[in-house]
Amino acid sequence: MFKSRDIGLLRPDVAENCRILIALAKEAGRSVLVTETVRDDEYQAYLYAQGRTRPGAIITNSPVPTFHSVKAGLAFDICQNVKGREYNDEGFWKIVGAIGKKIGFTWGGDWKTIVDKPHFQWDGHGAYTSGMILSGQYPPPMPRYKEDEEMTQEQFDAFYEKINPFIRTFGDVPDWMKPEVRKLLDAEIINGGTPKAENPDDINMRLETLKAIVVAARMRSQ
Repeated sequence: MFKSRDIGLLRPDVAENCRILIALAKEAGRSVLVTETVRDDEYQAYLYAQGRTRPGAIITNSPVPTFHSVKAGLAFDICQNVKGREYNDEGFWKIVGAIGKKIGFTWGGDWKTIVDKPHFQWDGHGAYTSGMILSGQYPPPMPRYKEDEEMTQEQFDAFYEKINPFIRTFGDVPDWMKPEVRKLLDAEIINGGTPKAENPDDINMRLETLKAIVVAARMRSQ
């Protein structure tokens, strides 16, 4: 019989996301231990016998390995890496199950017939069944999970400048606003914070602020 807990025996895309799951769980304060990745036919038959010809509860309905098979390498099992609390900490399964699903894995904890909380598999979001895997139809590469990166101050400033640019002078004003802004400048309602005689076209405000002044002027003139 052969079974392994070597992540490197998983299909490379699945292995990468398995390692990401472990890292994200660690960030969430949970230590994950991979207990199994691939298994051969003989070991699967041994598991299948449990609850049938061997004592114990039924743990699988498949007499041959599917997602766990050496050829597929699409599934892995885990436990909490805490002695005495490997499988009986519901908080652990709630957190790690959610992380696994966020990454894109199908989680055995959601199954209705045989609930298998330690089990995670890549099945193309449920599109590939055990029968398809047995026939050699495997899901496409699993996208590498990437968390949304936090925006740096420099990136935020560039983004904000794009959506709400700083209007320094009359020349920066959008064409559709220029007639009204010209009137406001001439009336010194807008003066850019400097004496009109020195810089008559200075505005020095954000576009949204300028829009608000134009809208207010329209309302007063009605």
